[in-house]
Amino acid sequence: MRLGALAPLVDLCAGVLGARAAHPDLTATLDFKLHLIDPPRSGRAHGVAFPLRVGNTTVLSENRLRDDAGNDIGIAHVTFSRLPRRPDAPEHPPPRAKVVDHSHPDEEPRLPLDDYYGIRIDPHDCAFELDHHERIYNSFGSVQGGAMAALLDRVAVLCAERAVGRAARTMDLHFSYLYPATVGPFRVAAEPLRFEPDAVVCTVALADSGRDGRTCAVGTARAVATRD
Repeated sequence: MRLGALAPLVDLCAGVLGARAAHPDLTATLDFKLHLIDPPRSGRAHGVAFPLRVGNTTVLSENRLRDDAGNDIGIAHVTFSRLPRRPDAPEHPPPRAKVVDHSHPDEEPRLPLDDYYGIRIDPHDCAFELDHHERIYNSFGSVQGGAMAALLDRVAVLCAERAVGRAARTMDLHFSYLYPATVGPFRVAAEPLRFEPDAVVCTVALADSGRDGRTCAVGTARAVATRD
């Protein structure tokens, strides 16, 4: 499993935890870190989140990813800003755990990531563009946190593959949310910082071209060449 597939699981677990911990206040994601240990090649991934700190202004969660055998496959830390609910805002009960089936039998075999997100890769740069659409936005009309991580993972892999000349996968991703990405089209770009024998450390960023190129997320990633 690639980091971009596991990131939405982390975002979902952390988001439910943050909303329940801050209730009745609201939350907004500030910072996202995900480090993989040994991603599974089959079976399922399981996410478990618990709070490390529930403060007056922030909520910090730790998220453990495990395979079917209970082995750790990754760890993440997600920080939320705690936003006091306005007196006139409707209050909803905190979200509870639930099972969500995201399968679509009419889409078998499942679309490759680039096609699913509508990615248009720049042939001359470590970058790609995509439009705003229903597969990436959340209930607020902004690029959803897990989708943001998947896009930044993809551009880190693109950067590494062009540098090392073979397939690669992102093992470490750390980025901060700066502004909501709401208009599009979006440009996602990477720039190499350090070259290792079989890996590349790079900066990653997502900018909203529909908002004068405003940078909405920025961070770093480490992608390594795969053995197969």
